Amino acid sequence: MAACKLLTVLLLLHNTGGFLGAEVRSSIIGGKDSLKGQWPWMVHLNITTDNGLEKWRCGGTILNNFWLLTAGRCWDGQVNLIWRRVSVFIGAHALQQPAERYMGVRRVIRHTGYRRLINGYINDIALVQLKKKIQFSKLVSPVRLASGDDSFDSSSCWTTGWGKVGKVPLADPEILQEVQVEVLPPKECKATFPNLQDTMLCAGDRAGGKDSCNGDYGNPLVCQSDSGFVQVGIMSFGSSAGCGIQGHPSVYTKVSEYLPFINDYIHHEDASAEV
Repeated sequence: MAACKLLTVLLLLHNTGGFLGAEVRSSIIGGKDSLKGQWPWMVHLNITTDNGLEKWRCGGTILNNFWLLTAGRCWDGQVNLIWRRVSVFIGAHALQQPAERYMGVRRVIRHTGYRRLINGYINDIALVQLKKKIQFSKLVSPVRLASGDDSFDSSSCWTTGWGKVGKVPLADPEILQEVQVEVLPPKECKATFPNLQDTMLCAGDRAGGKDSCNGDYGNPLVCQSDSGFVQVGIMSFGSSAGCGIQGHPSVYTKVSEYLPFINDYIHHEDASAEV
């Protein structure tokens, strides 16, 4: 565990992403309203700077009673935050309606290999520990992570998120959006992203029109397996050409490549966490 922890960094509140303020909303392209409880692991991260002037959103997933999975870039930048301004919506469906529970953040752990590139991000993954224990129900439950041994239908994958639908604001009550996409072969991805690494994958619609987009950071990519849905990716970045454009998919952090990083933390319950 110690060796793996050398590959991580504990982010206190002073390391968060001010530059994301211009991209406040998510941008699911070509999607539709989801049914309540259809994606019970989905969480909404509502982040506000300490001066209250900048706000942004990220998505994430429930891993267990205390831990969430999201993108590292959600905690990037130079704006100082205070934890009481970071709120996690658990079991939310429509953001303008009550969630099952609202919870605070105890700490964020981001991969130390994370860095921002000219046209994207690398090792874009972070873990969020909550102050209190999540109580599971039909509307709130953890996601199963894909391992290297899992087989899944690459054409039966979905990504979910809240916010803008393309450039149009999502109408009240801001219902969670879903869109079906396909995980594309690495060779096909590298036609658009020549520097794509083994720790990344890309997904979209070959015909265009269905995609996640800039602002969907941290949202899950889940695919159908024999045992149900498994999370295979974390939304990281899109093409500079735009969203939902034919031949320009989005890039996701490949979850199976980071299982040692994830497991090093989430199975060690913090005795100080509140119930």
